[in-house]
Amino acid sequence: MLVGMESFPPDFSLAALIAAAESADARERNKVAVVEREYEVLLNWCNELAARLLAEAQRLGVVEKASGYPWERLAALGVISTRSATSLQESMDMRDDLAHAYPPANWRSLHEGVNTLLRELDRYIDRVARWAADESILSSELRGSVTFATSDKDLIAPPPERWDAA
Repeated sequence: MLVGMESFPPDFSLAALIAAAESADARERNKVAVVEREYEVLLNWCNELAARLLAEAQRLGVVEKASGYPWERLAALGVISTRSATSLQESMDMRDDLAHAYPPANWRSLHEGVNTLLRELDRYIDRVARWAADESILSSELRGSVTFATSDKDLIAPPPERWDAA
């Protein structure tokens, strides 16, 4: 997603995103499509992580069965803040519109959703990982081998000429 965002300088410009989205040039519109798709994939991954950890926690007897969206449930458990749960769920609602091929009524919503996800991502992963480790939800084999710290190098794929070296 970060690489796709580079197509809208400086710093993921809203004006550049809108211009590309409304362009008659398919190449320009495809730049927006890349960001949309990567946003969808990353958001789905975060939601699936929450859902699977909650299911495993329930299986292990760490949490009781409860209804609600995964992020709401994590907030109720004190794993993430209510503000974070609301922000992530609002981003998921936007993702649902994108997944069903409804063009965003307003490209500002996509821009805001991407920025919201980026703001929440590190804190979300850190808190969910800490909770999963503290509650022994991760197996002992995985617990020591999973790294949750990220850097720009972790988030940006190497160029194709370095794929074999990576």
